[in-house]
Amino acid sequence: MTVSFGKKVVYALGQLGLVLCAYGAGKLFLTFYTPNTAPFFANHIHQAPLFGLFTVAGLAIALGQIADAGASLASGWLSDRTLLKHGRRTGFMLFSAVPVAFASFMVFFLPSTNLTVNSVYLVVITLIFYTLLSFYATPYLALLAEIGKTRQDRMVLSILMGVATATASLLGNRIFTLADLLRRVTTLSPSDAFKSIIAVYALVAAVCMLLPAFLIKEKENEPFEPVRDSFRQALSVVGKDKHFQSYLLADSMFRIASALFIAGFSWFVTVLLKLDQRAANLLLLTVFFSNLALFYPVFVLVQIVGKRKMLFIAYVLFMVALIASVFAGLYPIDPWFQGMVLAFMLSIPYAVFSVVPNALVADLAVAAERKTGEKRGGMYFAIHTLIVKSGVIIAGLLFPLFIVFSGSSLFRQPKGIGLRLVLICAAVFSLVGFFALFGYHEKEVSAVLGDRD
Repeated sequence: MTVSFGKKVVYALGQLGLVLCAYGAGKLFLTFYTPNTAPFFANHIHQAPLFGLFTVAGLAIALGQIADAGASLASGWLSDRTLLKHGRRTGFMLFSAVPVAFASFMVFFLPSTNLTVNSVYLVVITLIFYTLLSFYATPYLALLAEIGKTRQDRMVLSILMGVATATASLLGNRIFTLADLLRRVTTLSPSDAFKSIIAVYALVAAVCMLLPAFLIKEKENEPFEPVRDSFRQALSVVGKDKHFQSYLLADSMFRIASALFIAGFSWFVTVLLKLDQRAANLLLLTVFFSNLALFYPVFVLVQIVGKRKMLFIAYVLFMVALIASVFAGLYPIDPWFQGMVLAFMLSIPYAVFSVVPNALVADLAVAAERKTGEKRGGMYFAIHTLIVKSGVIIAGLLFPLFIVFSGSSLFRQPKGIGLRLVLICAAVFSLVGFFALFGYHEKEVSAVLGDRD
C-alpha cells in the first residue's frame, strides 16, 4: 500500500521532533556546563577534572555517546525481532517519544545545590537521554524502509526528513534569542528563561514524535514476521552485505572529512581569508541555505542518474572545494568572493549527503528483505547511524592533533599551516571514500528490487 504525501509529511515530523529535543541536550550542553560560557549553570557542578582527565560535563558527553552507540545497535536489533501490538517500529517510537522529550528538559534541571549530587545526576540523566534517543531514532529510521514502497518514495521521505532537520536546527539556533526575549518581558532569571524555552521545545518535540507513531498504521502496510537472529547473528548477516560494506566505508570517509571542515570553518574564514567572524557566520549560513535549496534539484538528478553517480559527483565537487580551500587567501581575488564561491561549491555535496544516504540504506534493507524474506531494517540503520556518529567523533579527535602537529596551541588561534593541513587531510579522507564507493554496485541492488520498485 502506497503511503500518501500527507503521511510522508507526518513521518518527517518525527525527525523534526528528534532534532528539536536533541538540540539543547546535544549542541548546547557544553555551552551551559562550562565555566567560561554560562556561570549560572557551571557553578552547580564540579569543574575540576576527574582523575586529571575529564570534567563532569566532558565525562557525561563521552558516556552519553557510548550509550548512544550501544543503544542504537540494541534498539535496531530489538525492533527487528520484537512483535509489538502497535507495530514493531511504531511501538518503540510510541514507548520512547515522551520520555526522550522529557529527558531533554531534565538534562538542564539540576535537583540540588550540592555539587556532587548535581554532577552524578548530570551523568545519569545524560546517559538516559542518549539511550532513549536511540530507542526512538533507530526504529524511526527503519520505518522508512517499510513505508517507502518504491525508490522514489524513499527519496521523497528522505528529502522531507532533510527539510525537517533543517527546520529544527533553525529553531534550535533561536533558543538563546527566545530566552533573552522571555527574560526581558518577564522577571525570570537567564537560567529560568532558558529552561522555559527548552520545556516548550520539549513539549513540541514530544507531539511531533508521537504523531507518526499514532497516525502511521505500520501493520496495515503488509504482514511481517519478527527476525529470530541473535544479536551476533544479526550483526554478522547485515555486516556481510558487500554493497553495504562498501557504502559504509565511503560514507564514513565523507563524515570524517566534512566534520573536519565544519570544525575549522570559522578559522578557515578568519585566518586564511582574513575576514571577520561576522563574515564566517554569514558564509556558514550560505552553505546551510544553499544546501537546503538544492534538496529538490538533487531529487530530480537522482531520478536521472541514480544515487551512486550522484554520490560520485558530490565527492568530486567536495574534493575540488577542499583542495581549492587549501590555497584560500592566496588567490589574487577578493577574499569575500573566494569565500562565497567555496561556500556554494560545498553546499552541493552537503545537499547530496543530507538526503541520499537514508534512502540508499533503505534500498539496501529492502533488497536484503527481497532476497531473504526477513526485514532487518533496524540493524541496517543502526550500523549506519553508528558509522556516521563515529566519523564525527574521529574528526573531533583528529582536528586538535593536526593543529598541535603544525606547532599551534589548542588555546590560541591556530596557524594557517595547521588549518591547511586539516584541509589536505580532509581531501585525503574524501579520496578514500571516493574509491570505496566503487564497491557499491547500484545496478545489482536495483536488479533485486525489480521494476515494481
